[in-house]
Amino acid sequence: MALKPWQQAALLAGITFAVFSPTLSADFVYDARMQILTGDFIHDWQNWPAVLSGRVLGMDVLDFNRPAMLASLMLDAAAWGRSPFGYHLTSVLMHVGNVILVWLVIREVTGGEGEAEQVLTPLLATLVFAVHPVVTEAVCEPTFREDLLVALCTLAALVLAMRHDPATPGFDTRRAIGCTGLCLVAIASKEAGIVAPMLLAASWWLFHRGEPGRFWAITIGGAKLVVVAFLAARFLLEPSPSSIFQSKPEYPGGSLTQAMLIEPRILALYAQLILFPVNLCADYGVASVGHLQLPLALVLLATICVAGVIAARHDRRLLFAFCMIVLPLVPVANLVPIYRAAADRYLYLPMAGVAIVVACLLDAPWLAGREQLRQRILAGCMAAVAALGLVCIERQAVWANSLALWSDAFRKNPTSYTSAAGLGEAFREAGRLSEAEQFTREAIRLSNGERGDAWATLALILDAEGRKTDAAAALAKALELEPGLSDPDTKVKSLAMERPMAEDLKRLLGTTKVGWPEREKTGY
Repeated sequence: MALKPWQQAALLAGITFAVFSPTLSADFVYDARMQILTGDFIHDWQNWPAVLSGRVLGMDVLDFNRPAMLASLMLDAAAWGRSPFGYHLTSVLMHVGNVILVWLVIREVTGGEGEAEQVLTPLLATLVFAVHPVVTEAVCEPTFREDLLVALCTLAALVLAMRHDPATPGFDTRRAIGCTGLCLVAIASKEAGIVAPMLLAASWWLFHRGEPGRFWAITIGGAKLVVVAFLAARFLLEPSPSSIFQSKPEYPGGSLTQAMLIEPRILALYAQLILFPVNLCADYGVASVGHLQLPLALVLLATICVAGVIAARHDRRLLFAFCMIVLPLVPVANLVPIYRAAADRYLYLPMAGVAIVVACLLDAPWLAGREQLRQRILAGCMAAVAALGLVCIERQAVWANSLALWSDAFRKNPTSYTSAAGLGEAFREAGRLSEAEQFTREAIRLSNGERGDAWATLALILDAEGRKTDAAAALAKALELEPGLSDPDTKVKSLAMERPMAEDLKRLLGTTKVGWPEREKTGY
């Protein structure tokens, strides 16, 4: 007996929540430590008018260009303060919501009613999205939840639009306004929200082009209008200069030409992570694509494209799935410089497209009448989902605390300054000073000795070891490279330093003559 729709939804929600329950006990890591623990903006209720009115677009604050993301964190801050549990709970529940929306989209695209096996197809396909290890980064790091928000709004807009009844009098005003509003929240969550109107257009073109009425034209037109208007405001009002965004993102390789030679290798890496989710990393680099040289990457991508075109010619549902995979990757394709050339979280919405591909393949016409083969394929899919779930749970352990995260990232990308520096600081916090010194010196080497913050960390480590002369020398080098380190409070305000480190650095500055002239200039 087939499960009723609400039972299927409850089953998906329960499995997803159970798989991600380990995240609820995790600490804050990566950017969350800075934005939630160190930053005060999201904790001040007086900032609500600026966020809701859009005035934040002109303010020098972290995520000034993502007011919907800020509002999400501010709601958590009002309820949970600086306790990580509530933030993780919100992100997990958002992911559960997205899982249900992916299931609804699959049902709209492929149909999910009928015999038990027909119901099983969308369930299994949705679970590929729900428990795939590549989605853990977006779910486990609260300040990366902008990708959850973009997916939530985009998928909700698709479900809402797909359920439009062409027989509705007028142009289904409420539904059109709802879709337009969701697209606005999507773009206000992250720049990747620009794809929401595009996916609405793809849905109309592939499945609803023959319907009478003005609903789709007005909905898609309205969605495009609000997205363009928001982007215009975002760039026109952008604060400059900024005390927070002092360093600008750069092209991987140093130029657009070099970036476009690297990008095929990044896309091939994404394809590998989807098919074989091994060596996932919080900070990808050249070492991450070392096994994917440009000729091999181009051949792999060409093979995928040819197979996709052939498959889409026989099944337009697959073309819609490919749109959902490819379009969200365009804003992060390094056509313009971004702070992270590659990241697992960029694959969050594309994984919804992957789930639709799986559903279409399980629902392929050539399987009709071949029940034994179909049952074997479904059994294999169940085994694959179970394996993905186990790897997903294992991956969450990496995001549980800073020491686990940076140990994993440095092991997979030993050329990463961010990973080495993060690991050195994590060991210092844990009181493991010899290891902290080892990795901090590695971070100094990787940065060619040109990063003042790494020298400052080394100074703190050496001072804790009782090596006062060496600590003073390291501190002097830090201040030479970055004079602003003489005023740790200002570094905290600009979210360039966490509070505990600032307090330690202030203490060290107060016990050494190094930096006195700088402190007199700044008034510290």
